[in-house]
Amino acid sequence: MSAVTLFAWTAPAYFQESAVDHTWVTTYDSRVKIYPALADVLIAGEHYWYSWGSFHARGGTPASADGFLASAGANLPYASCLCRPDVDPNIEPAGRGTIFSYGRDGVCHQLSNQILWATGSGGAAAATVRMSRGYWLSNAIFGTYGKQHAAWASKRIQCSTPGGSNAMKPGHPQADVDDFQEHLQATLTGPDADAKIKSLMKHRRAFMARVERLQYVPPGSDAPSASKLNEAYSSFLHDAADILGPEDFERVFGERPKDEMNIVDPSIYEPTIHRPIPK
Repeated sequence: MSAVTLFAWTAPAYFQESAVDHTWVTTYDSRVKIYPALADVLIAGEHYWYSWGSFHARGGTPASADGFLASAGANLPYASCLCRPDVDPNIEPAGRGTIFSYGRDGVCHQLSNQILWATGSGGAAAATVRMSRGYWLSNAIFGTYGKQHAAWASKRIQCSTPGGSNAMKPGHPQADVDDFQEHLQATLTGPDADAKIKSLMKHRRAFMARVERLQYVPPGSDAPSASKLNEAYSSFLHDAADILGPEDFERVFGERPKDEMNIVDPSIYEPTIHRPIPK
């Protein structure tokens, strides 16, 4: 079976002062059929993408009882090539897409988007998990598909099949999308909107350059801790709040600025920092 429907889901990320909810992708609708464990998913001939998280039988948040985010048709071999389903990315590198290093290349939102890339066809935009809580917080820091831009471009080419209707080819207008600025332009209004957007995008570019040294440490050096990353990311978001003001910050990011706006789950990140990052 090559033609499937991919479903994206969300549930709360249970770590201290989390600013984001966890997302994942399945080939089945858990509002209709609940599988208690991965083994049950596999017996049913379905698939589950962990997206740097644990197994969830179903979604659900305070804002969404079933946790449903999006669904769209996709080519299963293509989606499975972009990121292998049914494997724990903590154990199997193929389950990481090109989010090789959780918390530095991206988080669950970016990996879920990479899987959902397979839903784009015929000029239609691919589905994303943009409706999840904290999506625009992580998007501002990591972009739509993570920070490994060259690896992600290579992965898309590698997984494309000649003539495949769901395999987006190089040069597709969405291929290198980073939709944060577009989101700002669609969200902010008023006489000072353009100035705020220009200032925030300039600050974001400077932040990306500064944080590069923190995210990608030389071989043999100690990787930054989760708390160090969260401190840096929160600092950027606090600066964004200063630029936008609390009301516009809430419009853009979906919640009001807080003292702590943690993006990286320490329980996921810390076990990964001693593992080599694939080249």
